[in-house]
This record gives sequence, C-alpha cells and structure tokens, in this order.
Amino acid sequence: MIQQPVERAKSMLSKTDLTIADIAFQTGFSSQSHLNQQFKRITRMTPKQVR
Repeated sequence: MIQQPVERAKSMLSKTDLTIADIAFQTGFSSQSHLNQQFKRITRMTPKQVR
C-alpha cells in the first residue's frame, strides 16, 4: 500500500530539513518525481506545499 510511505514522507517534510529527494529515497520511492506523483494523488498537495 502506498499510503503509509506517503504519510511518513508527509511527517518528515514537516519535522526535518532533509531535501524532498532525500525523503523520497528514505521512504522507498524510486525518485523525487515518483514521490511527487503519489503524494499529490493521495493528499491533493505537492510535497513542497506541505513544507
């Protein structure tokens, strides 16, 4: 299920200063672009908007 990694990424975006690319890799996405796609699909926001 893709929702858990997205939720973990969402939490990391607000609690760390890691780059979005670093967060993408640490949460198991193949690239920042893949994280962006799935993040927007689930949250209706981009990772940058959450940061």
